[in-house]
Amino acid sequence: MKTRLLSLKIILAILLILPLFPAGPARAGLTSTPFPDVDSAKYSWAVQSITFMAQSGVLQGYPDGTFKPGQYVNKEEWAVMVYRLFDKYRPSLRSDALNYSRPSYVDVPPSHWAYREISDTFVAVADMTVTARGGNSLFNPEYAFTRWDLAMMLYGLYGIDGGPESTNVCGDMNRFKDITTRLFNTENELESFRDKDNRYNSELPPGTIYPILFLKEADGTCGANYDDYSALAAGALIEMNKTGILTADAAGKFYPSAKLTRAEAVTVLHRILDHLKTRGVLGNYSSINPTGILRPVPMPAPKPGEAAEGPGPFDRDLQRDGEFNTIVYPNGKKYMRLELTSKDAADLYLYMNGDIAFLRQEELPRYIQVDRVSQIGIKSQSRNPEKRSPLAAYPATLKVTFHDEIPSTGTGTGTGKPGKDNGGQTGGITAPPGAAAVQDLRSQGEINQTFAPNGSKYINVNLVSQDKVDVYVQLGTGTAFLKQEELPAKVNVQGMSSVTVRTQSRNPEKRTSQQTYNAYLYVTFSN
Repeated sequence: MKTRLLSLKIILAILLILPLFPAGPARAGLTSTPFPDVDSAKYSWAVQSITFMAQSGVLQGYPDGTFKPGQYVNKEEWAVMVYRLFDKYRPSLRSDALNYSRPSYVDVPPSHWAYREISDTFVAVADMTVTARGGNSLFNPEYAFTRWDLAMMLYGLYGIDGGPESTNVCGDMNRFKDITTRLFNTENELESFRDKDNRYNSELPPGTIYPILFLKEADGTCGANYDDYSALAAGALIEMNKTGILTADAAGKFYPSAKLTRAEAVTVLHRILDHLKTRGVLGNYSSINPTGILRPVPMPAPKPGEAAEGPGPFDRDLQRDGEFNTIVYPNGKKYMRLELTSKDAADLYLYMNGDIAFLRQEELPRYIQVDRVSQIGIKSQSRNPEKRSPLAAYPATLKVTFHDEIPSTGTGTGTGKPGKDNGGQTGGITAPPGAAAVQDLRSQGEINQTFAPNGSKYINVNLVSQDKVDVYVQLGTGTAFLKQEELPAKVNVQGMSSVTVRTQSRNPEKRTSQQTYNAYLYVTFSN
């Protein structure tokens, strides 16, 4: 399996090429654009940039004369705009000590309409949206950028630098209220956590956001330089915010999962152009001279579900708008209920505390215990997008709700099969939706269930019980013992044809005959 590795030496080399200059002053801007669908009041923050880019030949309207400012920008469209704007910057054609080379992507053949723009402009520095399949690199040209993707890519490719290097990275990162971070006391703890969350696995789909990992130093300070991904992400967020190119809002939210619209894309490019001019290095990148730019101008917060806020419901056309990619916040609630309805088959990835869970659409609706997490990333993944008709719509709705307790679901069927809001029962005990097994441990004994991983790499185990109960996960190579306090937990089951999960109560002799001792076992599989 190929891994996605970053080279901070290359990134630092880029930064060293460019001298440091202070940010430029704000200037007056324009109030109208040549496009009838760009409302000057609604898009007041983007009007100047849209007009400037149109006049400079960087972008064009659609055949009907519109600009479609709210439409998302994908990678191939971004590459064309970057190629036209930074007409002197061709990193893949450089032959200097940085040793860049022209990339080769199996999904961008020479016949691709943007082959030249992509091949001349993009190199594998900080572009975490490049993935791999079967040993081949994928550019993912139709993938719509998120703000997180863009911050890291811009920081790596253009050396965005707002001044002296931060001496308090962890403190600076505290301003971002929707960015997940983890602080470790030892390097071994950090490496152990990092190695489990697949952050360098290039075969995962683009769009995954991993926690930034910090290590507590001997002097009490903390740093992010013990993990390449974390160092790049922390540096990018701090510098983008400092320069005003891509910022957190007044409440401290950066909206990392927000997709970039056309209006936002040209505004970001305009700000970069002005930033490079202010630093005195624009001639290395572009022959286009920005004049009268108004910066920084706050962009509006992304729409709920498009980027950052829950719980929805969220509606979108998976063909036109792309996959769901959102962050939701439990706000102290114990359970999250997920439901996805879609015209074609689409599954969900959940990102919680650095762990990734995979839920097939057939497993939904489902309740997930979330009382130990502050935020949850949710991303959909269509199974067969290549089979869609380009003329058809593919509507989908994602519903997310949070609960203190799992609601009662009715009388059920008495089958005891894993529940999907069907009220399945075992021995008169109602199974909560999403539970793989449920029973009264006093009257029915311990849970003992066997599951088939079906090629998945990990089994994710959680248990809700009225008394103290631990879990044994029996594998072909041995048995893993999980204390209830360690749950939820993830165990590697790669290569296993079956996995048996059984419970073990700690003090069954202390139970009373008048009380039930319900236990709910939750099992999912992920890669």
